[in-house]
Amino acid sequence: MRTRDRALSERGMSLVEPLVAMVVIAFSLLGSVGMFAAAQDGISGSAKRLEAAALAESRMERLRALPYRDLLGGEQQGNGIALTWTVRPDQPSLTESRSAMVTVTAAWSVGKGPLRTIRMGLRKANPIFSGAAS
Repeated sequence: MRTRDRALSERGMSLVEPLVAMVVIAFSLLGSVGMFAAAQDGISGSAKRLEAAALAESRMERLRALPYRDLLGGEQQGNGIALTWTVRPDQPSLTESRSAMVTVTAAWSVGKGPLRTIRMGLRKANPIFSGAAS
């Protein structure tokens, strides 16, 4: 009799075992979905930073190529990035200054995160005082 009872109890698995297995798999999948969401946020944040750096560098190169007397500050908005540039001469007047500090700032935010900024700067010499003609 004992062998017959034992054979009946070992014949198959109960319904509880697959349910436990499904719960374990579901929790592991939920954890990986959260990981994918965090990775996506990181990737989009990096892409926005790269775009902001490229815009700031492009603006800096345009300002570097301008004649000294044409330097002006300004701002530009686009694609969620605020780009501002300032020109600070070392004297009150740009024409009387020997050089000017040019600063380009790109600001953006990703999602509900904090405002992020990239700032680039250069000092541009007045060609009248440096000996070059402009």
